[in-house]
Amino acid sequence: MDDILKQRLVGALILVALGVVFWPIIFVEPGDKAVAQQPRIPPWPEVAMTPVAVPDLVGLRASPERVILAEPVQAPVPELAPAPIIAPQPVERTRSEQPQKLALDADGVPVAWILQVASVSSADKADQLRQRLLKMDQKAYVKKVQRGGKDLYRVYIGPKFERAALEKMQAHIDAEFSVTSMIARYYP
Repeated sequence: MDDILKQRLVGALILVALGVVFWPIIFVEPGDKAVAQQPRIPPWPEVAMTPVAVPDLVGLRASPERVILAEPVQAPVPELAPAPIIAPQPVERTRSEQPQKLALDADGVPVAWILQVASVSSADKADQLRQRLLKMDQKAYVKKVQRGGKDLYRVYIGPKFERAALEKMQAHIDAEFSVTSMIARYYP
């Protein structure tokens, strides 16, 4: 077959295809129902629009005023006995001394303490240390910080509201992990 004849056949096919596509757009009127039936959407049902009545304010009390204290206030800490996860017999824990009173700062936020166990450069090492602390029944977590353009991972125990509890365990943690841990204020 001749190349010119092939080009003319392809051109004719393209024109026929374009005619099929554009014929309904050009020559069919929009109001012609034979071409397309458009379904009608039913109207919304009518809803009664009645305003809501204002409640009677008699017998309601106002919210208490917030008092901002300039000095820390000592409040008692309720003692929560931890329940054993799996134990054949219940275990009772008794305290040898009274718990410290809960201290509040100037903003009314309870003062809590954390024990920084170590600061390492590897996330894997930090997670391994955290897992060891969790196996020792310590609440441990890792926090990523930036120092000198490098990422460091700090491993903490806590927070605890009694600094004395962290001081008691600090020597044991230092000996167990060959570190020099540090007690710091916890800021949520």
